[in-house]
Amino acid sequence: MNSKIEGWSNRQKDTGLGYAFAHLLPFVWIYYAFTRRTITPFCYQFCGAFVIGFSIGFFSVTVNPNVDEESIKNLGTIGAIIGSPLFVKKGIDQSRLFAKNKLKN
Repeated sequence: MNSKIEGWSNRQKDTGLGYAFAHLLPFVWIYYAFTRRTITPFCYQFCGAFVIGFSIGFFSVTVNPNVDEESIKNLGTIGAIIGSPLFVKKGIDQSRLFAKNKLKN
């Protein structure tokens, strides 16, 4: 039980964008998941990048059917990299709120 409380307490320290941008580095999300006892930011990052990549690809083909496949991949990758820290920050905020409620009880 102490490790859960310690993880919930560690989440309360994450108020900036440091870990949000650090999730772009390989394996940082694993460290974050173990020390904070949550996978919520990773799930937000994964789902958000998937939605961005899929929507850019879909709308690129819909607007201009003659666009080449490589430029669609590049747009999707750039969109996912730019949007990823924003989604991670939202996941961190969500997990902080959950931990805050657990620590109160």
